[in-house]
Amino acid sequence: MQLQKIARLSVQRTGPEAFLWLSMLILASAIAFTQTAVATISYTDDDVARMQRGEILLETIHSEKSGGAARVSAVFHTDVEPIWDIIGYCKYAFVYVRGLETCGVLVPGLTITRKHQRVKSHWYVPTIDFTFEGIRTSPTHGEFRLVEGDLKIMEGQWNFQPLEDRGSVIVTHEIRIRPKIPAPRWLMRRVLKKDLPDMLACMRGLAQASGDDVSSVEDLGRCPGDPSQLGE
Repeated sequence: MQLQKIARLSVQRTGPEAFLWLSMLILASAIAFTQTAVATISYTDDDVARMQRGEILLETIHSEKSGGAARVSAVFHTDVEPIWDIIGYCKYAFVYVRGLETCGVLVPGLTITRKHQRVKSHWYVPTIDFTFEGIRTSPTHGEFRLVEGDLKIMEGQWNFQPLEDRGSVIVTHEIRIRPKIPAPRWLMRRVLKKDLPDMLACMRGLAQASGDDVSSVEDLGRCPGDPSQLGE
């Protein structure tokens, strides 16, 4: 209703005043989009208990659409900033992204960044070369989307939900991917099902957020890359 009111008023104005009202309309639209896009994901008490024991939850989403789409969730025993660091730097991506051959930052930034990557995750899938943009919309939410490359669709989000006990958050990662070359839906889902839980476990280990030394060793043991290459 408020957007409609601004729109009606803006068409009645000309010159600089019209530009001001148009700017207000665009800003209001952006705020409304952000508020609707960042929806809290609900978890049962059993889900939370399993994640607190170290499990990583995996579920298929958008099953009615072509390509593959999945959501993974896990408890990280840390604040959000160390997790953003793991997500943001290529040196970590070489450890937690299976088959990452190239990673370059084209546009650096804390809020908006653009990266180029080339990935060959498995022998039975082609090499994928693409550029994507990441947007950090709030301290607890970020989104990414394809800019160009060998994919038709790549989009997703990161969401952090702090738990009542301070210093722990539920980290949720969603991704939908569809290559330009037609691929069986079962193949895309197989790749996501195999790689996403290991990726999140590895990231938890890299962020020193596994909870204890034993769990940390287990998480880092799931890294597709070599954590020792990061040094001390």
